[in-house]
Amino acid sequence: MSGPEEQGMIEVAAGVLVDAKGRVLLCRRGYGAQKGLWEFPGGKREPGESFAACLEREIYEELGMRIVCERELLRMRYAYPERTIDFCFLLARANGQTLALSEHTAALWLDFEEIGAQPLCPADAKAYGLLRNPS
Repeated sequence: MSGPEEQGMIEVAAGVLVDAKGRVLLCRRGYGAQKGLWEFPGGKREPGESFAACLEREIYEELGMRIVCERELLRMRYAYPERTIDFCFLLARANGQTLALSEHTAALWLDFEEIGAQPLCPADAKAYGLLRNPS
């Protein structure tokens, strides 16, 4: 039996990270096909890892922050030309820590309503729309 990656699919945990002021973190990609676009930070899930553990690890590795995952907000699949990604978006708290960017070129804390004004990665734009208008 082949795993998801062998079939051209990967699983990604993405964080809707909220600070003490209720703002959400967006990061600008510094590499790949989506370079320069904004995304909810996160990364690829490793075998046997929960989505929450994945997000906590990825945020620490990429941003140097310790976060606390609260709950799952959304699961969705997005097909890019080069691969299909299964996303799990999680609500998480970032408690007043300073970011240390290692893979992103910039980061912004925005009110949720302001996110749509940024040029988002296609999958993040879809997720933002679904999170804004859950129906």
